[in-house]
Amino acid sequence: MTNHNPARKLILFDMDGTLIRVGLAHREGVRLALQEVYGIEPVINPQAYQGETGPNILRMQCRARGLSPEVIEAGLPAAIQIQSRTTLAVLPEDLTAAVLPGAVSLLEALRQGGHVLALVTGTVSFTARPLLERARLWDYFPVCACGDEGRERVDLVHLAIARAVGLWQIQPSLDSLVVIGDSPRDIEAGKAVEARMVAVATGAHPTELLAKHGPDTMLPDLGDLKAALHAILGHDAEATV
Repeated sequence: MTNHNPARKLILFDMDGTLIRVGLAHREGVRLALQEVYGIEPVINPQAYQGETGPNILRMQCRARGLSPEVIEAGLPAAIQIQSRTTLAVLPEDLTAAVLPGAVSLLEALRQGGHVLALVTGTVSFTARPLLERARLWDYFPVCACGDEGRERVDLVHLAIARAVGLWQIQPSLDSLVVIGDSPRDIEAGKAVEARMVAVATGAHPTELLAKHGPDTMLPDLGDLKAALHAILGHDAEATV
């Protein structure tokens, strides 16, 4: 990724469903936000919305109920605040039990190997940081791009790359960029920037569905450190293990 270490990679991780599992709390936040701000009842389909940004989930729910764009956008700031506040309120202060198997070992191995880690999540920034802090994962991600910072997931991927370039003065090449996520939207965003795409079946989508979207590698989870490193780093994995 740099002239000094061509094997160094920029690795972009999704959060919920990939590193931690807090989807039920997110859905409760959406439910309360829609009720209080728009007066509507949501129909939550985890597969339909996973990988989408938090604000877009609210927009999609409102459009499905026939609300006008003007009404939706006018209520969005208040709805996002309610969603965030509710999500954090229903979750415990210690979220280490919500961390998915293998996530910590993988992040530690990648960091020790000198790779650059960044977070790309549809969760808004004032929710994402407390969640990662409670899960003891925040320190792994000096670069984050969150759901309130771009309209679509691919926008967040581009933002994370730009921030990593600015922070570390790196110039990622196509063979040094990796995206890891658990939804078709993660796969599509990774492909849009021509990254190596690693999909994990720890979210709402089964392996068979994710495979149809053509990730470079499919993993059932991150529990097998050697397999995860090989999926992410390829032949360079041996130097990290």
